[in-house]
Amino acid sequence: MLSDRELRWLAERERLVSPFVPENCQGATINLTLDKKIKKYISDKNILLGEEVTPDQYEEIDIKDNDFYLEPNCSVLVQSVEYFKVPDNMCGQIYERYSIKLLGLMISPASYMNPGYEGRMSFVAYNMSSKPIRLTPGVKFSQLAISKLSSDPETPYHKQDAKYQGTKEVSISKLHLDEDIQDFLRVKGVGNVSVGAAKELGDFLMSKIDQSAKKIADELREKFGDPSER
Repeated sequence: MLSDRELRWLAERERLVSPFVPENCQGATINLTLDKKIKKYISDKNILLGEEVTPDQYEEIDIKDNDFYLEPNCSVLVQSVEYFKVPDNMCGQIYERYSIKLLGLMISPASYMNPGYEGRMSFVAYNMSSKPIRLTPGVKFSQLAISKLSSDPETPYHKQDAKYQGTKEVSISKLHLDEDIQDFLRVKGVGNVSVGAAKELGDFLMSKIDQSAKKIADELREKFGDPSER
């Protein structure tokens, strides 16, 4: 994990974080600030994993111009003010701020930035307390740590599907663009996952996992022999 000296150098020379406030970089992290735009899910429709969600299912709210209280047991999508450029030989990890967590506000505790990622980061903000929490733009709400990889990756983010590369607005899920889900849609000849097709999607994905596992097992058996015969 990089120290504040290295983080400061990357921010100032390589634009790791923009805008960069030197006072927000201490120890081994850079504090990130809450942007004024959030998105709230307003559709009555249940969410199916693999089904496309669309912008009209969300309401965009400017919390700078409108007081917004996040109700208990409710969540919204938020993002950082900061825009990131992660080097290809590094990765980023977002951590909650202890002071924010103590108030009952949970910010996506497992957010990760791939090597080579560029863009803003969106998070789920969830109110775990018993009282409404007013969201205030500009508050330092999470912190970024950067780690250097042991070797250069074969496929940094910009060589992957890179669904969120270059993001500047609060992101909604693009899970439906996963390659294996798109394969299922092509096989079925449909444009989206429906309630009726959800079980079939699960069967399709599990079958692909089984096929991949069998292929690897066969390759290892061919290369090293059958362990049961030793």
